Amino acid sequence: MPFDAFTRSLSARLLVLTIGFVMLAEVLIYTPSIARFRETYIEEKLASAHLAALTIDAAPDRMVTQDLEQALLAHVGAHAIDLFKDGRMTHMLGSEDSLRPADIFDLRETMAFDLILDAFAAMLRTEDRIIQATGASPKDAEVVVSVIFDEQPMRAEMIAFSERILALSLVISFITAALVFFTLRTMLVRPMQRITGSMTAFRRDPEETPVLPASNRRDEIGTAMRELASMQTDLKAALRQKTRLATLGATVSKVNHDLRNMLATASLVYDTLSRSEDPHVKRVVPTLYRTIDRAITICTQTLNFTQEHPPVSKAPVRLRAFVAEIAEEIDTGFFPAERQAELVPDIPDELVAEIDRHQFHRVLANLARNAAEAGAARIRVTASHTGGPEGKMTEILVEDDGPGLPESIQLTLFRPFAGSTKASTGLGLAIVKDLVQAHGGTVELARTGPQGSCFRILLPAGKARR
Repeated sequence: MPFDAFTRSLSARLLVLTIGFVMLAEVLIYTPSIARFRETYIEEKLASAHLAALTIDAAPDRMVTQDLEQALLAHVGAHAIDLFKDGRMTHMLGSEDSLRPADIFDLRETMAFDLILDAFAAMLRTEDRIIQATGASPKDAEVVVSVIFDEQPMRAEMIAFSERILALSLVISFITAALVFFTLRTMLVRPMQRITGSMTAFRRDPEETPVLPASNRRDEIGTAMRELASMQTDLKAALRQKTRLATLGATVSKVNHDLRNMLATASLVYDTLSRSEDPHVKRVVPTLYRTIDRAITICTQTLNFTQEHPPVSKAPVRLRAFVAEIAEEIDTGFFPAERQAELVPDIPDELVAEIDRHQFHRVLANLARNAAEAGAARIRVTASHTGGPEGKMTEILVEDDGPGLPESIQLTLFRPFAGSTKASTGLGLAIVKDLVQAHGGTVELARTGPQGSCFRILLPAGKARR
């Protein structure tokens, strides 16, 4: 449908809008022009009347015949002419006794806005009228001329002038619209079509769609094309990397399964060796235990990270009791003896958060394990509602008394395989970030230093309960 094509085509709308704006500009120009045309018509009428009246001075005894008088009035196109100087009438042609002007206009007192209104009023009238116009003579500013004439000839000339203006405006509008249209189509519409076409094709098949050629233009369109090309290039690389990582993840999961079985066997061997009374065996058993434990931790974290997290099922949970459960697990061997740390919940008993118990258990456990492995002896967990009287967010702080984090890893802290100073995968904090984001929240390193580190977790607090 034509209307559907108009609504979908930027070019069509641009053409129509350009014509419309040019016509609007022509209307704004026409309005004072038609008023000026009417004023000029009257001024020319006054000048002709002045010259016709001065003919009386050339006649003997300043008397003219009836025929000459009618000829002069016909030449001017007037019924009567009066000339005044210093407030006194000096010349007169025609008789005003039988004339009743329908309107009187004095150009000496008329403002610009009045001229516009009078011009449009004259064009809209259809009846024949006799009007009187008074003003200073263009030939002599000291002479005032008054002319009584028919309005219809003036209206006819004004309409003819308007038709010429309309025809000229249409020609100018179409020429201007065509020039603007083809210029903007070349500079704006076609590049936008290439950009949108590339984006649509890339969305459908990002791996097979070629990258949009970069532009050398230095304006916003050129910048958009270059940024889109760069984004597509980076996304293609990320997709290729994702495919390789997916393949690697599947392989690692299989290897991880077999490796865990081997480590389980090694753990049985360790249990047997731990009961040996051989001094040499007792000396190497702790090292063997730590090595097996680190290997199991690496396998567990790698497997957890490669697996897609299940959907979060949030429910109201009292945070103090929840953290106390994790602290009890730590006390009963959640960490190996050489990495034992005290987890202290400093949370009001009544504070409730909307969390998934299983998933958020992994969040706090990973943060506690990282702190313990970094050398912390005490880990303090606090929580409060922030954001207003009803508590729009739940803020959880996990603080430790460890040695702090080096600046070299703070920027990559939550990246997999990057944010770690230990002999491990560095997946703990990456898992924490994924799980917190799955809850609709954020996690960040609030501070770190020689006195310890603090991680801040912000979670939606859910609806207030009464």
